[in-house]
Amino acid sequence: MDEQEKREPGRDPLKELEARIDAAIEEARPKVKRALEELDARLDAAVDELRPRIDSAMEDVRPRVDRFLADVQPRLDSALERVQSRIAELRKDLEDRAAREEEKRIPVALPRTGEEGAEAETEPPSEPADSGP
Repeated sequence: MDEQEKREPGRDPLKELEARIDAAIEEARPKVKRALEELDARLDAAVDELRPRIDSAMEDVRPRVDRFLADVQPRLDSALERVQSRIAELRKDLEDRAAREEEKRIPVALPRTGEEGAEAETEPPSEPADSGP
């Protein structure tokens, strides 16, 4: 047996380390909380100090932003209309292509002779009887 184990039976170094860490965390917790509260108060004070200048700058810039938006809006609307028109053209083209491809894929299957219903499928559609003049 180790000499240290003889002096302190059942001593667990890992548990002791965990206990020391937990104690250090509990000791530091109030200090950290105070520091965060102080930082929060300083940030609030700085924002309160800057708020009037920010609001003033926004009021100075607002007319220019409004003019810019008024100038750009018709161009944006026109560009949007062109894009929507082009999308509609492309969609129609794709639908036409898909319809042509579908026509190519439709198999023309003729029924085999001697199968039930073969006569009905091979006969052309009957036209209504003419009552005559």
